[in-house]
Amino acid sequence: MKLIVILSVLFALSLFGEKIPIQDGAGFDGEFYRLVAENFSADFWNQGYDAFRIQRIFPFCAIHYGFKLLHISTTHTNLMHAMLGLHALNLLLQVLLFWRISKILQWKSATKGILFAVFFLNFFTLKNCGYEPFQSDAFAISLSLSSLYFYLKKKKLYNLGIAVLGAVTWPLITLQAILLVAFDRPLSFEKEGKTFPGKFAFFYGALALLTIAALKRSGHGIVVTNLLMRDSNWALTMASLGCALFGLFWIVRCIPRFRMNVLTIKNFGDWKWLGIFLSVWVGVKLFLSFHVNEEFFCSNTIFALQILLRPLKYPLISFVGHVAFYGILPILVAFTFRSFAKTMMERSVGFAMMFGMFLLLALDSESRHMATLVPFLLVPLGNALDKWELKNFQVAALVLLQLLLSHFYVPINSEGLLEELESGNLAGDAAMRYFMNFGAYMNLESYLLWLGISLITAIACYGILKNQIKSKKKTSL
Repeated sequence: MKLIVILSVLFALSLFGEKIPIQDGAGFDGEFYRLVAENFSADFWNQGYDAFRIQRIFPFCAIHYGFKLLHISTTHTNLMHAMLGLHALNLLLQVLLFWRISKILQWKSATKGILFAVFFLNFFTLKNCGYEPFQSDAFAISLSLSSLYFYLKKKKLYNLGIAVLGAVTWPLITLQAILLVAFDRPLSFEKEGKTFPGKFAFFYGALALLTIAALKRSGHGIVVTNLLMRDSNWALTMASLGCALFGLFWIVRCIPRFRMNVLTIKNFGDWKWLGIFLSVWVGVKLFLSFHVNEEFFCSNTIFALQILLRPLKYPLISFVGHVAFYGILPILVAFTFRSFAKTMMERSVGFAMMFGMFLLLALDSESRHMATLVPFLLVPLGNALDKWELKNFQVAALVLLQLLLSHFYVPINSEGLLEELESGNLAGDAAMRYFMNFGAYMNLESYLLWLGISLITAIACYGILKNQIKSKKKTSL
């Protein structure tokens, strides 16, 4: 209850606090979504939307029709009030779903407190939702949390509804719902299997280097610079590559050494439900395709290159970016990784696939791309924390660390911010107060600041959990 009170007060401060100064509080992408709320019924049926952003139009189209039904003028002020109210309702839904899920999974009180802090008391919830309200991220997280809840309650048809809404909010949600329902079969393993972590690390390193070399040789070196978001520096890039390779080697080595038995086509997945979900998804995409124009260009190739190359911006940049965005979550995952990976892989084929998605998106330092997977990370993390006998002071210390890392108390708006945002000077001192929260956009000073904060936090978490971590190591031996 205390954590709910803290969340309510801090979230209210965020909603009534500062707003991004560009586009009258809508922001960059938010300006498009505000236009959806204003003119959806005219724009969608007449000129349409681009192929990328048409998949992000919920709940803004719902606000539009709500305003039409109630005969409310779609002024910027009214739309802002509607978005803030919707965020408040959305948070209430998330809290209710979290407690329902915690009851189903029967987490201990200590585990529940830590996971609540990790999920809610972070930069995104306590600062970003109020600072930039016109966004689909927060509502996508609610759909993802709902999908997990319906999965645990074995309500497949409800998850089908989530898949439909996900197709017009954040398509990864639809894929997650498909994996949960259609591949809800346990994996079959044999112990004493072998893994080759060196091969996985070598493959990533070779692919990254070949990509950079190919782009530079073909005269597209500017693409490398843009993706790294700094001038290319081979010494720094090689140091970053070394850190990325070591991280991949460690991750694959920590995954339990099992070898999967050969699965037959029949027992690998539920093909009936897979067909239903895919048919609905294709139907939604086909419907949307009739309302697509090519006004806004989006390349899946560029997005894939972002994931591949952004870890090479600075050493440990992905880890640093995740700490800046999610707080102690990546640190707790690292400390419990063996148990975490085992739970994800053994629960079902679908969870094992989502574990692979998590490892892939964890490479990307723009941490918000992983947001819809976070609800599912609570399952293995909760299972790992439940095995530890945590004292009240340890829980309180971790919650306090999480609150400090959320930096909700740090104002973003400063002199010169609007000018830097409008001129595209994203690495400027004023703009960096906002963009430092997204690892891909950090300049060197912000990176060094957050690198120091991340390492100090990791040491502090180790000190708080030292007895549990040492006990876990003895048990594994």
